[in-house]
Amino acid sequence: MEAEKTMAKQVKAHKPVGEEYLAGAKQASVVHRFPFPPEMVWNALLDPVAWTEWLPITKVTWTSPKPFGVGTTRTVEIGPQIVEETFFAWEEGRRMAFRFEASTLPISAAVEDYVVVPAEGGCEMRWSGKASAPLVLGGLITAQLTKGLKEGMPKLEQVIAANPGRFR
Repeated sequence: MEAEKTMAKQVKAHKPVGEEYLAGAKQASVVHRFPFPPEMVWNALLDPVAWTEWLPITKVTWTSPKPFGVGTTRTVEIGPQIVEETFFAWEEGRRMAFRFEASTLPISAAVEDYVVVPAEGGCEMRWSGKASAPLVLGGLITAQLTKGLKEGMPKLEQVIAANPGRFR
């Protein structure tokens, strides 16, 4: 019980940003082409365990019931860090974008946007994101997110290829 109180104190609310924040300057992006149909990559994004297999994420918990859409929430654990996310954009099978509603990270705001589109021989996943924090931390966190996605997307391709039936 005491540990829960300590953890709750560490999670702090962030600015409630959305599309306008994402459209601003200093946004980062990563694109990866997959040799799978878009629905397989989309289904991997819906799978909470898959996130732990391609990014340095410890656990993902969807905290809203299906069907997911605008207003859906989830909690992501990255080692000892906790991020509570709220989705502000949702186009089923194509796009999900969320803000960091609250977290233990030293940021004031952050968003991530995932878009999956058909491409010759499969699909592309396009990620963009941005974080703001005091001093230079926002740029460092944005760079960390970008590096994680750039290294992670090929791993996601391997996860899907290793068990395609899981994501059909």
